[in-house]
Amino acid sequence: MKNITQEQFKSAVHAFLAAQIDKKTETPQKQLIKAQENKDYEKVAELQEKIQKEQHKFQLDNWMKNAAERYTNQLTFGTHISKGIHPDSKGDNIIFITERELPKGILGSQNIQSEHLDANGNAAALPLAAFYNWFVDEDENVKIKDLIKISHPAIEGAFASEKEVSDGFQQSFENSLNPKIKESKTHERNKQMLFALGSDNDYHCIIPLYPSVLIHEFYQTLNSLKYSEENKTARNNRFKKAVEQKPYLYLTDIAVTQLGGTKPQNVSQLMSKQGGRNYLLPSMPPVFKNQRSLRLSPYTESLFNKQLTYQCREPLNSLFKLIQTNYNNVNIRDARKTVLDSILYKVLAFAVDIQNNEKPGWSINYNLNHHEKLWLDPKRADLEDQEPFKQDRASKNWRDEISVRFANWLNTQIQKKFKQLKHDFGDTEHIEWQKEMTEMINESQRLGKEVFA
Repeated sequence: MKNITQEQFKSAVHAFLAAQIDKKTETPQKQLIKAQENKDYEKVAELQEKIQKEQHKFQLDNWMKNAAERYTNQLTFGTHISKGIHPDSKGDNIIFITERELPKGILGSQNIQSEHLDANGNAAALPLAAFYNWFVDEDENVKIKDLIKISHPAIEGAFASEKEVSDGFQQSFENSLNPKIKESKTHERNKQMLFALGSDNDYHCIIPLYPSVLIHEFYQTLNSLKYSEENKTARNNRFKKAVEQKPYLYLTDIAVTQLGGTKPQNVSQLMSKQGGRNYLLPSMPPVFKNQRSLRLSPYTESLFNKQLTYQCREPLNSLFKLIQTNYNNVNIRDARKTVLDSILYKVLAFAVDIQNNEKPGWSINYNLNHHEKLWLDPKRADLEDQEPFKQDRASKNWRDEISVRFANWLNTQIQKKFKQLKHDFGDTEHIEWQKEMTEMINESQRLGKEVFA
């Protein structure tokens, strides 16, 4: 900013006024050419008068007088706006500037260095906001408002042909960009939060405002990521074989809320640029993970213990009921197979939970059966000093032993339940339970699951 000269600033001001004239007279100029071709002299005179009026309106002294005396009173600027809470609110806007840092992981307006400043009020006065946002030096990202806010020497005498008049206009512009609120103003459409200060029924009344500049930065960032030409090209090329495949960004769980209805300009200038659309990231309640229902203590000798019996009590009771029936047909056998699968899936779920949540090598100081250590502590084989463990795990014998231990445990549960029939449940049932476990192990390995890897 130090290198900005008076000539450079005045040139930017005149360029803005010229651009406004071109914008306002674009249609009449086209109509004028057509009227001249048709020799419609009455229409020509009418259009020339209209163009001259627009040119007169945007002469330096005329437009600046209108902007400084009217527009500055009709527009309110801010980074946090009242109308974002409700379009009919007439509360204060705030330009939020603070050096206070937020805790790590929390994002706020102070985390961004935005070039934007929002404005709302009379829509006819919005050209003043466009004037403030006009570039003086686009390479250095310097805008007119940046120089006005700091009373840069380059702006002296640039707003009118007479220096004293220009100084008055400059002061009006500075006041609008650096508003000093003497008495806070709220509105019935604003929301209020009462923040307790102590035990004396004393409160702060907090009026939340909409962080429109922060939201606009987020809106632009998301759009540039999602709709950039590079991202669209990479996404469109994903099914083409003859082109280079590149990664592309795909955003999910993005919601949109609409502010201002069909007239977002009634909310603010930035909201008008967004078409009233505001992106929302997921704001979901936390998913609480249940405490592990089965834990192994250092003194536990086997996963197949009383804890497992309790955790599998529901499918075990179903199995007991089927055993109590005197029928032995296809339906009973299929039902027993289904219940047995339920028991197996529970056992495997507990195994996966232990494998995923315990640190590698946790079983070293446990009294657990060696074959079950090989099963439940697979990452221990990756440790430097565990070569014997790694070799034992490379063999398939431990999987067979797990099947045997499962069959022993299940047979024991049945014999405890039916003491009068315990001699009827022997080798045949044991072989069946062991076979089911072996099939489950083989299926797990075929599916690439790591529970028996």
